[in-house]
Amino acid sequence: MKKVSIIILTAVLLAGISSCVKEKFTSPPATNVDPNLTPNTTIAAVTALYTGAPVQITQALIVEAVVVGDDRSGNLYKELAIEDSTGAILLMINGPNLYADYPVGRRLFIQLKGLYVVSYDGSYEIVGSVNTDGSYTGIATSNLSQYVFPGKWGINVVPKVVSVIDIATANNALQSQLIELNNVEFITGDRGVPYANGTLILNGTLAIKDCNENQVNVYTSGYANFANSLSPKGNGTMLCIYGVYNGASQLMIRDTTDIINMTGPVCP
Repeated sequence: MKKVSIIILTAVLLAGISSCVKEKFTSPPATNVDPNLTPNTTIAAVTALYTGAPVQITQALIVEAVVVGDDRSGNLYKELAIEDSTGAILLMINGPNLYADYPVGRRLFIQLKGLYVVSYDGSYEIVGSVNTDGSYTGIATSNLSQYVFPGKWGINVVPKVVSVIDIATANNALQSQLIELNNVEFITGDRGVPYANGTLILNGTLAIKDCNENQVNVYTSGYANFANSLSPKGNGTMLCIYGVYNGASQLMIRDTTDIINMTGPVCP
């Protein structure tokens, strides 16, 4: 009788443990709250630290920003575009699938001490290290918990409405920001063609214009999951991340959902 009781008790305990383990894996993620950190700098102040050469941040600075561009489609690679009310910058992280933890609309608090501010072909970036050959490496994923503290997610990201002329005169003011262009279209030779070559993994550059023939390039990585998709043939609205490459303006759509109603009549 005693032996039977022990067996029954053991079974009950195992069932309880099993239930606890199941609960652990089926519970929702951590509460949607911000960490207990107080930002004491801005993105504008961080980019101002760069004066022509990579600079390591030695002060105990914390910046708060929201992700406006992630690597879900592959057009951004090992980087996030983050933005606050003063500007935006690229946060380089040496790992894939960053969108799983840091999707568009998630607030991040970044402990900057020990990180570097650099300029890659004119684009400001926060990186983990500067190598002896002058190249840069993103923050190692093993060190992320020291520097990047995720906060609330699901924050509404509102693009900044600009014109093609605004882009031409931006002088870095729009770097890495999410922008919205209205009444634009791809130039005649770039309509209905692939954004890039996803088969041969070749990057692509197309051009869009307004009705006054002002143009700006749109870059797409050959690794983007929409590389082989065809550009629209009509006029409409485009969302994109503003970038700089070799001193020239360059736009990047995050995926094809950034192409909004570009089915209207083209400019005369």
